[in-house]
Amino acid sequence: MSDLTRWNRAGLSRFDYIDGNAAVFLERLRAGLAQKFPQWQPVAGVNPPEAESEEARKARLETLYNADPHDMLWQLTRQFARSCHVLAAHIDAYANESYLGTASQWENLRRLVALLDYAPLPPASAQTPLALLVKQAQRGVVAAGFQVKHSPAAGKPVIFETLTEIEVDAAFNSLHAKDYRRSPEAISGTTLVLENKWDKIKIGEPLVLEREGGGSLSAHLVHGIVLGEDRTTLTLTPAIPVGFTKGTTLVHCCPKERLKPLGPATKGAEPVGHSLQLAVPASGLAAGDIVLIRSGDDKPFYRRIKRVHDDRLVFYRPIDQLTLVGATVARPVTLALTELAKPPRRRVIVGPDNPDGLAEDTVIDMVFAAGDWSRLAGQWLADIRVIGKEGAKREYLPCYHCLHAKYVPVGTDPDTLEADDRPGYTCLSLTWHADTDGVPGNTDLRLNNPQTLLAPPIAPGPWLVDTFLNKSEEGRLIASLVTEASTKTTAGDLAVVVRAGQMAWARLGAVTQDEEHEETTLVAAPPWQDRGGGPFFLGRTRVHSHFVAQARVLGWTDNRTPLSGRRIALDSPLFGMKIGRPLIVTNGTMAMETTLADLDSQGTWLHLADDLPTGTTAGNLEILGNVVASGHGEARPWRVLGSGDGTRSHQSFTLEVEDLAFVADVTMSSGVRAALELAVAGETWTQVSSLKDSGPSDAHYQVRIDEDNHAVIVFGDGRHGRRLPSGGNNIRVRFRQGVGAAGNLDPGSLVKPVKPHPLLETVLQPLASGGGNDRESRADLRKNAPASLLALDRAVSLEDCAQLARSHPSVWQAQAFRLAPGLGRRERLEVVVMAAGGGTLAAPLKTTLQAWLAARTQPGVMVTVQDYVRVRFRLTVTVRVRSTVDSQTVKEAVTAALTTTFDEQHRGLGQPLYRGEIYKVVDGVAGVENSSCAISLPWPQSGVAPADRPQAALIGAAVIALRPSPRQCLVFDATAFTVMIENYEESLA
Repeated sequence: MSDLTRWNRAGLSRFDYIDGNAAVFLERLRAGLAQKFPQWQPVAGVNPPEAESEEARKARLETLYNADPHDMLWQLTRQFARSCHVLAAHIDAYANESYLGTASQWENLRRLVALLDYAPLPPASAQTPLALLVKQAQRGVVAAGFQVKHSPAAGKPVIFETLTEIEVDAAFNSLHAKDYRRSPEAISGTTLVLENKWDKIKIGEPLVLEREGGGSLSAHLVHGIVLGEDRTTLTLTPAIPVGFTKGTTLVHCCPKERLKPLGPATKGAEPVGHSLQLAVPASGLAAGDIVLIRSGDDKPFYRRIKRVHDDRLVFYRPIDQLTLVGATVARPVTLALTELAKPPRRRVIVGPDNPDGLAEDTVIDMVFAAGDWSRLAGQWLADIRVIGKEGAKREYLPCYHCLHAKYVPVGTDPDTLEADDRPGYTCLSLTWHADTDGVPGNTDLRLNNPQTLLAPPIAPGPWLVDTFLNKSEEGRLIASLVTEASTKTTAGDLAVVVRAGQMAWARLGAVTQDEEHEETTLVAAPPWQDRGGGPFFLGRTRVHSHFVAQARVLGWTDNRTPLSGRRIALDSPLFGMKIGRPLIVTNGTMAMETTLADLDSQGTWLHLADDLPTGTTAGNLEILGNVVASGHGEARPWRVLGSGDGTRSHQSFTLEVEDLAFVADVTMSSGVRAALELAVAGETWTQVSSLKDSGPSDAHYQVRIDEDNHAVIVFGDGRHGRRLPSGGNNIRVRFRQGVGAAGNLDPGSLVKPVKPHPLLETVLQPLASGGGNDRESRADLRKNAPASLLALDRAVSLEDCAQLARSHPSVWQAQAFRLAPGLGRRERLEVVVMAAGGGTLAAPLKTTLQAWLAARTQPGVMVTVQDYVRVRFRLTVTVRVRSTVDSQTVKEAVTAALTTTFDEQHRGLGQPLYRGEIYKVVDGVAGVENSSCAISLPWPQSGVAPADRPQAALIGAAVIALRPSPRQCLVFDATAFTVMIENYEESLA
């Protein structure tokens, strides 16, 4: 048969005709049982008389069917008859509406499933927790009913209301882990990268690193700068010491003053060593020159220069103690000698007691020099002596003290001349001793008939020796430092004393001005720290102070310290939060609901009721403390529903509101109840799942949804539920309006309050709203109603438990698993659910679902509800189309087909994915001739444990199938998807 009649809405090609209905089936069952059990009489007057007319038979069957005795066998028999009625076929095509598999009218379906004691599942309203951000320093109470809304691109706004009252406090707004804005990553080496572009920093200037909290300082010189758009890379010297981290380091840079130090300078004799610092450039001097270094009346030093560095001289031999104040460097003059006075006859070696106080064994020689050299008396002269053989020769510059210098002018009366007097010549008495000749060791360096000697010049040397800043006994600069006049430096500023690579630094405790002498005294508190160990020569040293810029190291706020577990040390103390308060924990990529399990008495740490989500770090963790449950819907004021009539049974009223809200309720058989309050003559009545269990005096009512999505409110008949009392307009109702899948919103959708609240700054929605679902569809009704007969609202097997969870209006999919009992003896079940809309259940809804399932399982069984795990896969698709087809249209159609087919609503938990499914969808799009499809699985994924990667079946390197775990759902990731188009005709060429 093809098309039977216009009533064949199911499109059946064949019917199995059965002449009967529930009443007829019940009579047949009663008659059969009566033959076997003659004493069984559940209903009086049910036995048919010998002669019974058709009308009498129908009346008797109707009475029999409507009877409701307290007899278990009768109730089971009648239920079985009803099931046969619903599940069987009927006598004509019009009777399709009386058959569950073919009925298409909503009311007919409702009546059919009612025979199975099944009611169509009502819609459900979505729920989500909201985080309220309170104005600074405010606290108070936000009453239930605070509204926020989302305005979609098309359609009316979606409004959510808070479901409970909440005490809010600005201190609970946002809690963070300790040092969440400070990176613990150490900085080291000679490279330092700063945030932002710092074009005022100059090469050669110092900067100071300050460790916040500890107060440690470290000064460095800038040797290189690379400017970027958002960063500045510095090369420093020396390397950054241990102990500095990105998060605690403050970089002080850009000093505004560069002051010349004036003192206090060292005044005593200091060991100089091989190098000598000049206060002026060493112009005119070169390596190999011999110079004379002298200071006041001190013994001078004759040294040959090894190297010249601008204003620093390096000698072959070190200089011992030298008084730097007033010291000069000069070129010695060459003193030509005529002869050594008749050696060795005139040489004297003095004994221990001599009138001149000379040391024992001092050698005295007399030499003659042309001209007047009497100024050399008391001076020190030097000789250039080279000792040793070829390859081992060494040069010495031994010193000789001029004891006397007698000049005899030309033309002196010969009668007045003494012995050894020579007119026109100066007789020099020179002393030598091994301890005073300035040459280490005991080498005999007495005069050996030299032709010339080196002598001091008349004037002081032109090269002034530089002195250096005095130091304390500990080897550091003394606290007070005098500089030229300062105009900007004040107490509290940082100061850095720099000489070449040597530095000393401190924070200034006091700055005093001496206007008369145009000097400034800088007092370090605490004392100066230094690096380098050498002296700070006044001419080469500058004091940099008044650092006007404070920079931060790039990434200083990025604390990537991983966190796990439940205990969290807080960045700031927390007080007043009660145990059990709902919280939202987020790490930027994942968010979860939990509660406060414990709080330290000092407020320094807290315990959560659940482990932190994977990927949480000290830097990305945020705990929102002003959290309140909210639900889709808007409260409406009281209105009159109608008038009661005490003479009528099962009086009903229709609340003509299409989107009446439904909220979770563990006491209801469906798991949800209509969000309404009903008062009769001022008395509040109670909503129940069914009136059949209500007593005669119970003020109960029942709510069901009709074909137009209106709520039909039904009252009792005096036996099952109280009748309504008579009265005019004595039935009043108020309700919340908002239901269905439209309430399943992405995170961040609900942020705009409908009306401002005096305590609140803004609202956050970190979690997607879920659980919103439309009324049970006809297809689901046909499937779920017969399945309910197997469980009878009870869960015995795992499949029963999963089926019960799937029957909840806020659940799309569910799977049940038996867990190991562990140390306990109770059986443990885990139910993994996917909320309506493809998301996860809000914590209150999850708790309600768990209690609802536990009430319907065997006693002693512990049931836990867990969220499913979404695993995203990606596709690479190339489609080939003919040139006559619009490629853009094909692209959009392929994307839409894949997104629809492989979303949460159409993919089951644990359902494997095969490449053939992809080809079936893509090749089924109009205009596609053929295609190439490749599956990829990006890993790791947020919210999925790394070890829970789905198994992949491969041919070569190509993935042909993905097999997720039963707790996972594979869905298509369209965010990174593009369709490549090729010409079909060209591919054939």
